[in-house]
Amino acid sequence: MLINSEGEAFMHPLETRDVAAASIIRECTTKGKGVPALGGSAVWLDTPMIEILHGAGTIEKRLPGMLRMYAKFGIDLRKEPILVYPTLHYQNGGILINEQAGTKIENLFVAGEAVGGIHGKNRLMGNSLLDIIVFGRIAGKSAAKKSKETQLGKLTLSHIDKFAAELAAAGIQTDKVSPLLLPTYTHGRKVR
Repeated sequence: MLINSEGEAFMHPLETRDVAAASIIRECTTKGKGVPALGGSAVWLDTPMIEILHGAGTIEKRLPGMLRMYAKFGIDLRKEPILVYPTLHYQNGGILINEQAGTKIENLFVAGEAVGGIHGKNRLMGNSLLDIIVFGRIAGKSAAKKSKETQLGKLTLSHIDKFAAELAAAGIQTDKVSPLLLPTYTHGRKVR
């Protein structure tokens, strides 16, 4: 059960994730009933209520991973509610594919989170695994079939000249000689 700063349950506990996320955001912003938290406001996930409604030991049986994870930080889910706020954990947008998992780019086949549109407006819980299994298999089979019909061209470094021409056409001056394939995530820090 989700509880706002005034102790009110503000939505049905079995709503879909998109409805829950929108409800939490609305409570914390438009309605101003969020609980002050680091970096903004949140709402309470009333985990002790699970034990009250379903009996002692329910959290231990049904949510053992969460129980252990929060226990590492000194929080007992059976006795203390936790602050929650929605965050992006799955992207519903992405690359458009056809029924063979092919894209508009020749020889590029895609599956998983990079794909857009196969879930419609709202991905339901558990569909990601099915999506990966079905479209991963289709993409793999399609790519394998296509590889048998594809003739590889002669390997050259002409892509470097093409990159330089694109930079010049865009008016960009740089000392880079090729596109960045593996970006650095050091943000200026020295890495050992």
